[in-house]
Amino acid sequence: MAKLNWVSPKDCLSNYRSGFTGSRCDDVDVERLLGELPHPVFGVTARDLAGTGEGEASLPFKSVLNFDIDAYMETQTTGDCVSHATRNACDLSRAVEIHTGEPEGWVARGATEAIYGCRNHGGQGMSCSQAARFVNSTGGLLVRKDYGDVDLSEYKSSLGTRWGKKTVGVPDDLVAEAKQHQVVTVSYISTLEEARDALANGYGVICGSSYGFASKRDFEGFSNQRGSWAHAMAWIAVDDKYKRPGFLVQNSWGKWNSGHKRNGQPDGSFWIDFSIADKMIKQRGTWAFSNVEGFPPRKLPDYGAGDYL
Repeated sequence: MAKLNWVSPKDCLSNYRSGFTGSRCDDVDVERLLGELPHPVFGVTARDLAGTGEGEASLPFKSVLNFDIDAYMETQTTGDCVSHATRNACDLSRAVEIHTGEPEGWVARGATEAIYGCRNHGGQGMSCSQAARFVNSTGGLLVRKDYGDVDLSEYKSSLGTRWGKKTVGVPDDLVAEAKQHQVVTVSYISTLEEARDALANGYGVICGSSYGFASKRDFEGFSNQRGSWAHAMAWIAVDDKYKRPGFLVQNSWGKWNSGHKRNGQPDGSFWIDFSIADKMIKQRGTWAFSNVEGFPPRKLPDYGAGDYL
């Protein structure tokens, strides 16, 4: 186990490379959650989306940046990657919905602390299924603002760390507030085609896996698989149109990597090949989020032609 020394994005990378566990795949809890959800399986729930992402390029992260240009620069400072990835995936679904005409306004990016605080243990890391359950039913979404007794306008990792202890928990008034803003539909993703079709319609995806990646993107914006991380990240775009199909993965370490970019991808992100994505999904930590009942087809805003190589 790595000694925690969260000072910079490079320290995050070093900790994960040394064996730090931020994301845990809990097969028992995955099965439990699947039994609780009204729409547990994306392939069944989103039949109308099947094949809609084939041969398409979809960049829904640009809806998030339309409301918050620095949304992806919030940098985790403890083992709360699952909460950051979940927040980023939920914010993507929420931003697309607002960008396409939903009357609800964008107040602020989501807050991570209550999501991490629901893990019910004092150690580091949590399962993606725990986070999915919290935003869908046992809690919900909070945003970066002052709630009176607790100010969440700025990221405070110490809050989520402390709330995770069995003897503490997320404050009742914050849980009650979060329940007013629940993610309506959470479904399990089992294939890369399902992840592709979800993102092609503006639904955010979280993936927890053991796959690590290089900190230098290649000339196409992709990072090669390298090493092993027990880590969760949000998937924020898909490109099945480019000569090298891939998903855009957003990390939660700020500007930790370098190299070429394309399609206006944010700092800290990197493209991954479909073949690697398929292996990550098979580790049973991938979920899609929708703010409405089910996953109805959506026409995304015009994000521009992109900057294809």
